[in-house]
Amino acid sequence: MTSSSQAPPTSMRLTRRVTVGGACYSVSHYGGSQIYVGDGSEVCLVKNEGESSRVLSVDGYVLCVSVFNNLIYTLIHKSNIWTVRVYDSDYLLSRSWRHYERCTAVNQMAVRKDCLLVPHRGSKTIIQYSLTGEAERRIPCPILKNAATWMFVMPSRCDAVTVSCDGIVSCIDVSTGNCVWSTDSLEEPTAACCDNADRVFVDVGGRSDRMKIAILDGDTGKSVFPSQTHPYFSYCSTFVSFN
Repeated sequence: MTSSSQAPPTSMRLTRRVTVGGACYSVSHYGGSQIYVGDGSEVCLVKNEGESSRVLSVDGYVLCVSVFNNLIYTLIHKSNIWTVRVYDSDYLLSRSWRHYERCTAVNQMAVRKDCLLVPHRGSKTIIQYSLTGEAERRIPCPILKNAATWMFVMPSRCDAVTVSCDGIVSCIDVSTGNCVWSTDSLEEPTAACCDNADRVFVDVGGRSDRMKIAILDGDTGKSVFPSQTHPYFSYCSTFVSFN
């Protein structure tokens, strides 16, 4: 799920879908025209024309992809082992390191200008790594459980990360470890993302033949727009624009 709108919404409409070949767990929008998709054991590049091409193939499952400063950061899981791998603009491996985590459910990461954040569900913390892989500190995140977890950094609030895990969506100030807001009022929330205006978009309602998106205020966690429902198709990225 990805969005890049900045103006406050008055309505929302589905503009297009791009179908990919495998289990899609993560999408990263970069440079205005490039979209990188974690697609099973591959990373695919989707262009504005909707064409998709494989740029990376890995040994394991790509559960998160994030592009920052011309580097592609991936979180890969295989045989109970989590690895962060970083690739350069020529798609060559630049560096990698282990993330020691026993939970095998979906996990994600967030890349900031000076560090990388990965949830560690067993200790209910978010581990802050340097961009070269050194563990720097642990940030408390009490909502974490041994369950699927999604996380992202808000564009205009680099100290705020939003985490979705086991029915709760929370915003954490990583500089202090304090919880900015938290809500358990959404119906089966799963994947989450954010736009440039710090609106939070959450896939709600669990797995069904309809995809429902809740829209929250990034400052308060309150609903700011009626939930929108669209047909659901496996293994596709959904692009939403606003009027």
